[in-house]
Amino acid sequence: MTAFAGIFRRDGAPIADALALAEPALRARGPLDWYRQFDLAIGASSEFSVGGDREPAVVVAADARLDNGAELVAALGLSGRFSDAEIIAAAYERWGGQCPERLEGDFAFILHDRRRDILLCARDHFGVRPFYYFLDDRLFAAATITAFLTAIPAIGDAPDEFGIADLIAGGYADNIGTIHRGVQRLPPGHMLRLTRGTSRVTRFWKPADVGMTDYRDAAGTFHALFHDAVNRRLKGSTTGVMLSGGLDSSAVALEAAGLRPMRSLSLMLDRTAGWNERSHIAAVLGAGRFEPDFIDGDSHDPLAEMAALLDEQEGPFIAYNASLSRKLYARAAETGIDVLLDGHGGDEVVSHGLGRLNELAAGGQWRSLWREGAGIAAIYGASRWRIVSPYLSHNPYVRSARGHWNRACTTLGWPRAAALSSAALVAPDLAARVKLRDRHGAVSARGSARHSERDLHIEALTAPQQAYAFEVLDRMAAASGVVSRYPFYDLPLVRFCLSLPSSEKLADGLPRRILREAMKGVMPEPVRLRLDKYDFAPALADALLRQRQQVCDLIRGDRGGISAYVDMDVAKAALERLLDRGRSIDGGSLFALWRTMMLALWLDRRQPPARASADDLGHDVAV
Repeated sequence: MTAFAGIFRRDGAPIADALALAEPALRARGPLDWYRQFDLAIGASSEFSVGGDREPAVVVAADARLDNGAELVAALGLSGRFSDAEIIAAAYERWGGQCPERLEGDFAFILHDRRRDILLCARDHFGVRPFYYFLDDRLFAAATITAFLTAIPAIGDAPDEFGIADLIAGGYADNIGTIHRGVQRLPPGHMLRLTRGTSRVTRFWKPADVGMTDYRDAAGTFHALFHDAVNRRLKGSTTGVMLSGGLDSSAVALEAAGLRPMRSLSLMLDRTAGWNERSHIAAVLGAGRFEPDFIDGDSHDPLAEMAALLDEQEGPFIAYNASLSRKLYARAAETGIDVLLDGHGGDEVVSHGLGRLNELAAGGQWRSLWREGAGIAAIYGASRWRIVSPYLSHNPYVRSARGHWNRACTTLGWPRAAALSSAALVAPDLAARVKLRDRHGAVSARGSARHSERDLHIEALTAPQQAYAFEVLDRMAAASGVVSRYPFYDLPLVRFCLSLPSSEKLADGLPRRILREAMKGVMPEPVRLRLDKYDFAPALADALLRQRQQVCDLIRGDRGGISAYVDMDVAKAALERLLDRGRSIDGGSLFALWRTMMLALWLDRRQPPARASADDLGHDVAV
């Protein structure tokens, strides 16, 4: 549980008052050490470097865990023990503005070059560590959390319509926006160079720069890299591991248990219809050295926890299972675990290999397309025909027939079924003001008939929801005093996976084939070969139906003036679908309800208390 922060008055004004107001917001993350000047202060709770002199040339405040610290120390010709912040400072002294390119691991930092009066800020390749900032002509401020920034009077806590519209629509349109006006996020793999008169954000890493490679023993290479990734994240802490019974968490848990006995935390939903993870969890526990801990999640009440979640997340957010997930962090803290390994990201890093289907179709390999489509169908819980059918348009006869059919439907005016758009939940006036359709209108790589597996892999890794998920998880873990670490998001492992041909990601009907092959002999076969994933949406629907009256009150009222943001006709229609279909409600409607209720409660809490009247007080009120 770490943090960094900084304030820089670009106009030379003093920072003392602003820092005094903002610093308390960070105390929950531990006391910060500060380097202060008249118009500058930067601080960190654990990784802080002021060099060896009283007036150092370079000062670094970092929230960091470097994976290649030893290699950097050797490359820099240093001797002795150094903190990650000190290594970053030395790297800057050697390589200047190129130093972020040399770093591997999880990091967000502010560096002050006193000689040149320059600030250099950077966020790691995948955005594992949050980096929020405010910048105008007079002031720059940055921190791990937004509460530090919004406590500064010059920034304030006004809602940002663009960010709120994005959340109502289901997710941010980019890696920059927030729900706080003027507060931005530094995108993953980017750095910010700042002087009193200039500023520039540049990208220091692109997944597309990783080349393709053929490997003689790809599975063996993957396993070696994965082993190293897990081992690096076990060092120096009382560590536990999340174990859900899925492929990713099981891989992390078993690799960790092969290095040392591990305490595992598993969320159990035995009384929830359709939950099928217990046998998989039991199989993994039987294959390694575990001290298991089971947390009951059947009776969770997401609405009862909403106020606490809004406080933890500094406003409305998107994480539909948050009320369940926070139970894991709370139990970790109760049992003395301070670092929790998480299998998050296996889908994006390893890739299911969906793009291979298009490659096969484009090459006319129809039998292979049908075979590989089975694995993807199982992942999505769809029929094989539904998965494979769109790719048949690579056949010119099918493409021509479909074109004739579509034109006939248009001519005859036959309606076509369409799923509820997430953007439909946004109030029309708000959607128009923020140009929602334009901002969310980027076409996925899948829209191109020539897309490859590599295109989809890169798109998944760089999608805005990836870094946003890390921000949500960071706040959730920190609320319990726990740090989460993610072995799949290890730079050498990610580079390796990006370099693989599509046949290593989808083959023989097995999505993420490389991971499954690498875990042969380590992971029980029923887990290694499983294709399904438990869908938590019905559990959320059950929880909301247990609080039916409160849900109806939130949706049918105009709490906090929510109708200015949400199209309440769409929200009420989603409510009727929940009441009519129960746990069989479609995901789009269920999640639209959740976002609406969260925003309503948040807006309601932001409204000032009603002013007392003379009748209420029993005497005259001076105005």
